[in-house]
Amino acid sequence: MNSPKIHIAFRFHVNFYHSYRGDTPDEKGFGKDIRIIRHIIKTLDNFDRQGINVSGTWDCENYFSLETIIPEYCPDIIEDWKRRVAEGRDEFQIMSYNNGIISAHSAKEFEDVIRWSISNKAKSGLKDIFDSFAPMVRPQEMMFTPIHLKLYPHYGITSVSLFNSALPFNCFSNFVPPLSLVQRYNPLTLSYQGIEETMTLIPAYNTGDLVDNISLARWVKKIRKQQLALKDTKDLLLLIDMDADDEFWVSMDYPIVKKFYSSLQGLEGMIKSLQGLDYIVYTTPGRYIKNHVPVGSIEIRQDTANGSFDGMACWAEKWSNQRLWTGIERSRILELQTLRMLKKNRSKKLRNEIESFSTKSYEQRLRSFSTTHFGLSSPIMNVSRINAANSIVKSSVDNAYQAFTIVKEEVYKKNSHQDFFSILDYARGINTDIIKYPAAPSKGLTKLTLELSREKLSNFTLKDSKGDPVPFDLVFGSETSRTRKANLYYIESVKAEEEKEYQLDFQGPRLKENANQSKLLIGDDLLENEMLSVRFDDAYNFAGLKYKGNDFIERNMLNSAVTYAKHRSEVKEWEPIDCHQRGNGILGVKRMKTELLLKAAGGKKVELKRQFKLAAGLPYLYIDVAVKYPITPYQKYNEERADRLEKAWDGNWIEVMPCEIIPKIIGTDFKHLRVWKHNYFGHVSNYDLNYADFSKNGELDSFNNQVTFSWVAVSDGQRGILIAQTADALSSFAFCPMRTRKEEEKTRIHLNPFGSYYGRQFKYNTASTGLGKAAAFMTFNHLDPFAPSYNGKKQSFSLMIAPYEGDEPPSEIQNDALAFAYPYLVLSDSEIISEPPHRRWQI
Repeated sequence: MNSPKIHIAFRFHVNFYHSYRGDTPDEKGFGKDIRIIRHIIKTLDNFDRQGINVSGTWDCENYFSLETIIPEYCPDIIEDWKRRVAEGRDEFQIMSYNNGIISAHSAKEFEDVIRWSISNKAKSGLKDIFDSFAPMVRPQEMMFTPIHLKLYPHYGITSVSLFNSALPFNCFSNFVPPLSLVQRYNPLTLSYQGIEETMTLIPAYNTGDLVDNISLARWVKKIRKQQLALKDTKDLLLLIDMDADDEFWVSMDYPIVKKFYSSLQGLEGMIKSLQGLDYIVYTTPGRYIKNHVPVGSIEIRQDTANGSFDGMACWAEKWSNQRLWTGIERSRILELQTLRMLKKNRSKKLRNEIESFSTKSYEQRLRSFSTTHFGLSSPIMNVSRINAANSIVKSSVDNAYQAFTIVKEEVYKKNSHQDFFSILDYARGINTDIIKYPAAPSKGLTKLTLELSREKLSNFTLKDSKGDPVPFDLVFGSETSRTRKANLYYIESVKAEEEKEYQLDFQGPRLKENANQSKLLIGDDLLENEMLSVRFDDAYNFAGLKYKGNDFIERNMLNSAVTYAKHRSEVKEWEPIDCHQRGNGILGVKRMKTELLLKAAGGKKVELKRQFKLAAGLPYLYIDVAVKYPITPYQKYNEERADRLEKAWDGNWIEVMPCEIIPKIIGTDFKHLRVWKHNYFGHVSNYDLNYADFSKNGELDSFNNQVTFSWVAVSDGQRGILIAQTADALSSFAFCPMRTRKEEEKTRIHLNPFGSYYGRQFKYNTASTGLGKAAAFMTFNHLDPFAPSYNGKKQSFSLMIAPYEGDEPPSEIQNDALAFAYPYLVLSDSEIISEPPHRRWQI
């Protein structure tokens, strides 16, 4: 019997388009990438000439690097890659065409960027350049969501590789029971409940794990000792993965230390340190997997990424992330609504007229998804990069709006003096061969913004297509000398893809108050309908939410706060603006404002406004939040990093909690809380907060592993609470960071929509010495708080809160939340009816 081997693979992650560096061919831009990649190739070639056949594994996005930058500035690198691949030494793996946030793509977007990463019209696909590629994906920033198991295999990509690391540049090690030695270093079958397809998972490790194990040679020898102690010895694969621009591959500049630790002597030092070990075989993951079957099974239920807190925090929780994603969502909505209108006019001529606008918008949107625009860097984005990203997104929205307008003018031709409008439902996604987005019936509180002259107000009535009055409410906002803006609210209920018509009638008479026998009640301390009861105390603080008589949010468990200079400042009282019940009793509104004093910031104040709405017959609480954060001076920042990011910041900002919610949903050590999440593929998945079962993470200061299209929910198995966002206001692909707090054997969850938590990074059972995690805090640029990005900024967002009974949210609530997230299509020629916010986005 042959002695088992330890196979070593080095994988280099290539992306010349950075969130923390610019677009110049020098060390402040992608010149560093050029220098280090050339060094890596030279090192590999030198060992080949010595008879030591060390293979390189590469993954590279296509558009920015393979298609745009490398051919212009360093075509020799592509030629060297082609040579080494043709010689059978190196292999290329899939990333994605746009190095985008792949788990937040829609089905069509995902399928296009994966298809184009293989082959595309610009000939920058892996098959175009190298003729072949390994059927394995190394996702950009290790982003993965369970439905990917159904999607990747459709394109022949049967394997995925993710970090199983011991430091906060990780993917899944804290989300699953500890793996055995053989499982840590071998293929595994990756699955998810309810999805028939599986993929083969290859665990990967990064250079921080090398530091954790002191050196590669020490690590390998330790593994070898454990390997030989097994009753059934097997081959093992140690896959070392890190960015191809990492100085680690050259040599770390610690002269005294690196003299003793070969892992600090770059790729050359690591390879030399293994010379003479006859059980070492150099390989690539693609080759290894051909001859080694999976040794076990694994299920990853979280949405993963290798950022701070092992999740989406780095890309979703900076202020600029939310703002940019809002534009992306509006580009998507305009595309879907344009397609809906085209169902009313199937003219080929009309489709041809909008094709160039639609195509340009779509391609720009795919470019905008680049993780570089959202940035691993903390606490802010590189100024030049975010400016470029804003420009791309605005162009995408503008082009989508041009296409929308052309179709609208052709499809909707009404008499503008009649003040008609139509509401159209539509499918919230584009069907592909793999993923379908069925339209569904829904209902909810619908809003239109009107510009009304004063004299028209007295006899204003809303009527349906039959001429019958419809209960409504007008909530007024700012006033000018000529017009008065008002939000028109009414309760809409539609069938799947239904179209309904309404008229604004100014001849009156208006409906009598309470003509519909509404059970809606409102008072100084109360907002209540048939199912929900919201209470307030004398200071207008939130004092509780009951659903069907049961507490779902308790007193003082919905509030606003900021942690600045290590001190948490929390709102203690609110000043009422107004409260009213109008629209024949269909709507109750309570509006309030306050100022939050930051004593450590010299008395600077956070200005907050919030509005609570309940509608008759709807089991949902709607909350609108507006925040203005004060400008504080730049201090406590890293000057070198600030130079690369082109801007300084105030490091005293630690956390922002514009509308923190702590529901009365309690987990125990025996019955864990469960997070439910709805993503952009229309897939609903879940994961349990059971980390403490197999790690020391009893409390989680922050986690964000829930990519969220429309809603996210938390349940204790018997009841839950769902929170939805709307693209009519601020939007984010992971809008609700969470944290847990232990109370003896009970666990409470804190929800922080459009905010950012901070605290202790996770503990890792995979750690050997703990040095890797310590080194990460000294060298990584993504582990600082993201709250400094909110300094001097404004936020305005809207939430739909839905308590429910059971574990998974009922389908009816899910449908209503989706319609809240992507509002109905409103068509009108009336000058009185303003366009909804989701049709525009400004830089």
